[in-house]
Amino acid sequence: MQDFHCPNCGASFGPQLASTRMMNCEFCGTSVVIDGDRLRRAGSQGVMHEVPLLFGLRDAVTLERTTWRILGHARFSYGRGTWDEFWAVDDQENGVWFSVDEGDVAIQWPLSDDPTLRFNGEPRVGRSLTYKGRAFTATEVETAICEAVRGSFPEVLQVGESYRFVNLTGEDGELLSGEFWPEGQSWSLGAWVDPFDVKKVSP
Repeated sequence: MQDFHCPNCGASFGPQLASTRMMNCEFCGTSVVIDGDRLRRAGSQGVMHEVPLLFGLRDAVTLERTTWRILGHARFSYGRGTWDEFWAVDDQENGVWFSVDEGDVAIQWPLSDDPTLRFNGEPRVGRSLTYKGRAFTATEVETAICEAVRGSFPEVLQVGESYRFVNLTGEDGELLSGEFWPEGQSWSLGAWVDPFDVKKVSP
């Protein structure tokens, strides 16, 4: 854990996990990136319009007997509207992404860089990819724009930046997702879950 202070207003960000790469000041809205033991500005935090949400930043939620603390909230726009991504950690500081899209909820674990997670050419709906012997078929390919960020994240998210993403479904319902940008890509694996199984913990 390390405590950083906002380079704009001096407010403390509070103790941060070793995996944290980006933070957002809740007092002045400045977004910063951790670069070694220094901070550099990451641009605007964007406008997070108020909408009904199942849970939010700093909430704790339970799913399958595990409690997750919501540390980061990002909103993306795409062809059909917007969706929300929440970065959360358990008591062992293991992280997951909760995706909420029009009431549908998915939980996904980040995957380490794996050379087998590569498309030959541009991802397209209907194309397949094999991961650890399991076949996945692309069901959605879109371009998303990051609209707003709040809290802290294990990767750098830039408001206004475009991301190409693909969602693939496995034979057993697993959800494999990839995001692509000029500097790289990231992958996560999980599944859609019943929203009623994700319960917010009372303070």
